[in-house]
Amino acid sequence: MPRSARINAIKRFQCYTIEEAADATGVSTRTITSWISKGLPVMTDQRPHLIRGDDLRDFIRNMRRSRKTQVALHQFYCLGCRDARYAAGGFAECRIDGNSAFLKAICEACGGIVNKSVAIARLPELDGNLDLLTEGGGQKSDG
Repeated sequence: MPRSARINAIKRFQCYTIEEAADATGVSTRTITSWISKGLPVMTDQRPHLIRGDDLRDFIRNMRRSRKTQVALHQFYCLGCRDARYAAGGFAECRIDGNSAFLKAICEACGGIVNKSVAIARLPELDGNLDLLTEGGGQKSDG
């Protein structure tokens, strides 16, 4: 699904043809047809086939929700693996700037560099899960 599909222009209580649904969401008619084959409900009693606005909105929201990856506080999102991963060896570098701590580590699966921003107030929650090496050279142990 293209990330640019708009749901704000879809009226919940209106029915759309495939072409109208494509115009309202900003995607092509091929995309709408693809969504139908993936489970978008369609009223096929008559021609042209009609798609309810609320069904279209729900389908797009569910597609977006299924693409998201949940990442725990002590995990990183690895762009190479496209998944939530732990830091190799449980170590991460920590650079503090203002109210944020910027963590940098190595992905345990692919060896790529992973980054994450965490509020300084949440750093104590990482104890036991991640050893942080601060920029000044001191190591914060898991204690």
